[in-house]
Amino acid sequence: MKKIWNVLIAMLLCPLDMVAAHTAGPNIVYILADDMGYDSVSALNPSMGSLKTSSIDRLAREGMVFTDAHSGAAVCTPTRYGILTGRYCWRTKLKRSVLWEWGQPLIRRERLTVAELLQQQGYHTGIIGKWHLGMSWLDAGGKIANDHIQLTDTYFRKDDGSQRVKRTAARIDFSKRIANGPLQHGFDSYFGVAVPNFPPYAWIENDRLMGHPSGSKPQKMFGHPGPMVPGWKLDHILPKLAEKACAWIRAHAHQDKPFFLYLPLTSPHSPIAPSHRFKGRSGISDYADFLLETDGVVGEVLESLDQSNISRETLVIFTADNGTAAGFANFQHLESHGVELNATWRGSKGSVYEGGHRVPFIVRWPEKVPSGSRCDETVCLNDFMATVAAMTGAELPPEAAEDSFNILPLLLGKTTGLPNRGQVVHHSGSGQFAIRSGDWKLVLGRNESHQLYHLGFDPKETNDLALVHPDVVSRLYRILEGYQREGRSAQQATDIP
Repeated sequence: MKKIWNVLIAMLLCPLDMVAAHTAGPNIVYILADDMGYDSVSALNPSMGSLKTSSIDRLAREGMVFTDAHSGAAVCTPTRYGILTGRYCWRTKLKRSVLWEWGQPLIRRERLTVAELLQQQGYHTGIIGKWHLGMSWLDAGGKIANDHIQLTDTYFRKDDGSQRVKRTAARIDFSKRIANGPLQHGFDSYFGVAVPNFPPYAWIENDRLMGHPSGSKPQKMFGHPGPMVPGWKLDHILPKLAEKACAWIRAHAHQDKPFFLYLPLTSPHSPIAPSHRFKGRSGISDYADFLLETDGVVGEVLESLDQSNISRETLVIFTADNGTAAGFANFQHLESHGVELNATWRGSKGSVYEGGHRVPFIVRWPEKVPSGSRCDETVCLNDFMATVAAMTGAELPPEAAEDSFNILPLLLGKTTGLPNRGQVVHHSGSGQFAIRSGDWKLVLGRNESHQLYHLGFDPKETNDLALVHPDVVSRLYRILEGYQREGRSAQQATDIP
């Protein structure tokens, strides 16, 4: 009796926000496919023919499909930055492209991430998969070995950048811990790879490499040259991520607080490496097999939630970091087999046109998000952070999530639109800008050779209306300039007719 009384007193004395931190909010599983455009989900694209993504389709039936969702950029690293920080990556030093081999950390230590926000709200946090936001690698003396790497440095550049990459690889002591990685940005645990086609070719667990990369990647193996753990197999990566993710879910299913699992997959990005279970399954190509295996991982995750009896209290998000990589997908070959993965939009990965950044975004939260529902509002993956804050009752500081909008009312089916939502900014792999407002989309060009499209009438972006509507061009351009100048887009909504 005395023990019960002490517990009651402690609860009464405990601040309300501390109590809420351990009780508010669902479990969250955020699955991020890699290079998988909107038209790569059969529930969203009837032109996929015999290629069916049955597990992702199940999410669509049981949750909400967003038809106008966009990655923060048309390539990998910038989008991942935006998901975790709620901020456009073009506000950082990375103004185009991605981080290359041994890239320095892109997220500043003092910047709040969604994982840190959820930690503060009492969540277990984990990441399993591809990081691609840079890490600090140490030399034998404990100093940072990759501190001289520049943003454009890569092994294949025919300049000093290539030499810096080689010298950095030689300096790293792989027995040392990783000084700045996921654990320094709010994640309690990490398992995965930095980038599957960059060195080191080895598993990373928390802040250590698993095994010593004493060998070098064979020349015939896909990827940039560099150190490799002997016996490393590209087709083992995706199955291992699935295995680890399901085990992580089971381990955290019935603990005393909710969890956040960030699952950034390595597929269907190159290296195109379907495992033996999926090799040949599509009857079309290795790429099609790899796409089916990506869907298979989603199915395994959903099954682990079902078996752990926590599906009802778990919010699941499936999306992708950018559009499909045309070269690796080989659209022409797929079309010869009745599969169109660029059926709806112009462009592909890297492009400022819709095919570069319009991505699948499907949310399931039983008894909260209406099943079989659809939302046509324009949203961005940056919106995750503000939405999580609203969902858990957290307060975002003014210097965080500058480009993140709360879309929780959309998820709950309380509204079909957000009149105070600001405009969504698009950014290509080469650094080109575009901005959306309603159906209008302004694509910036050099020397004011801007393009204006009305996506409601022209989803393929074939009819440039810039000369017909110079007033819309001018107003959208001013809004974008304001976002760039003021350092944020949140809470600055402007209606454009």
